[in-house]
Amino acid sequence: MPGRKPDSAPSLLVRLLFGAMVALMLALSLIALAVDRGFRSAAESALKERLESVVFLLLSTIDLDEQGRPVIDDSLAEPRLDQPGSSLHAGALTPHGVWESPSLMGVTRPPAYRMVERGRELFRGPEIDGAWYVFAIGLGWEQADGEIIDLTLWAAEDPDRFQSTVAGFRGNLWRWMGLAAGLVIVAQVIILFTLLRPLREVAQHVADIEAGREEELAGRYPRELQPLTTNLNALLKTERSNATHYRQALADLAHALKTPLAVIRARLDSDHPPDREELDRALSDMDQLLRRQLERAARSTRRTLHQPIEVVSLVRRLADSLSRLYAEDAVRFEIEGSDKLTAHVDERDLMELCGNLMDNAAKYGHGRVRVTVGPGLPGARHAGLTIIVDDNGPGISEQQFADLLQRGVRADERREGQGLGLAIAAQLVEAYDGRLEQVSSELGGAAIRIQFPPR
Repeated sequence: MPGRKPDSAPSLLVRLLFGAMVALMLALSLIALAVDRGFRSAAESALKERLESVVFLLLSTIDLDEQGRPVIDDSLAEPRLDQPGSSLHAGALTPHGVWESPSLMGVTRPPAYRMVERGRELFRGPEIDGAWYVFAIGLGWEQADGEIIDLTLWAAEDPDRFQSTVAGFRGNLWRWMGLAAGLVIVAQVIILFTLLRPLREVAQHVADIEAGREEELAGRYPRELQPLTTNLNALLKTERSNATHYRQALADLAHALKTPLAVIRARLDSDHPPDREELDRALSDMDQLLRRQLERAARSTRRTLHQPIEVVSLVRRLADSLSRLYAEDAVRFEIEGSDKLTAHVDERDLMELCGNLMDNAAKYGHGRVRVTVGPGLPGARHAGLTIIVDDNGPGISEQQFADLLQRGVRADERREGQGLGLAIAAQLVEAYDGRLEQVSSELGGAAIRIQFPPR
């Protein structure tokens, strides 16, 4: 709908914080659960050891009378066993009688105990034995006459003490876990703000570029952001280059149209009727100029990101085509270079560039053309590339080479492209910030070197 604002997605900071908090809460909950289970298990083991020590305390003081009934001294080493309602109880059991600690006095629901087989231990919690933790051991007591009587000693404790200990530990545990979670969340916020600061700086630099205060993303960025900033700078540079080429093309077009427009205006302003054939020629010239300048503007427009082109394979295809074209002259093409070398340029531009230079070498040479493709300087994204087109012809003088390069910017645009095609090649190389220069020839003729810079 018109005027509808685009849906705003949550910020990256909010997403990271939410995800980190969820992960933190899950991790702390699992840790707290594991610690709670571990403490409860340790507390139950400690309780069992306490009850076991009470049982062995009874064993050190117990005796059986002649009828086989348990007898224990009135004063026990454990004061809680003598105190009614102390929540710690003990007893002894034989087939002939029972002894219970004085602490059971007044207990309405005493622990349920029974005989335990000789040599066996029994530990039960409140979920099995009602409201008590009970430890019991089965023994065989030898009387003076040699008779062995089954004896069971037991000790029990109210689970309230155990539960209060566990509850106190859980309260401390969750308080410390909450404090740790708060500290970790604060630390995460600080860390995320620090880590995301380069992104905010990039956004601010982009806003400055939009406002015209800066031309590119300057400054040092983390390694992870360097591909982004490098590509953004390349896009900005390409945009400025395309705008410059368009302005130049429009200026050249306006300059080139002055002459035919002046001719037409002069013929129309004269007293004699205009010559139709002359007007047709002037209009034809204007049409050619328009087509040429539009083609030139389109050719000078560049993209920033290109698919890699296998240069040696492309050069071989051009050599096969030119070999058939110059079959009568028996021109021999020699291609040198690794098949793995690639150029990140437009394939049509590379084909036009190499095709022009190879065609010139075949046309003006003496039957031998060598194309050498080699690596250039290393770069952050892509390495550079060097292409040398060499022939065994008469060669080109330095002055002639400079003049041929200048023809691409002649005021008379209708003569563009004449000569050895170096003007077109220079324009194509310049569009990629490369260099086109003449170097020493190993074959004795002209050697033209193309250098594409690293990215």
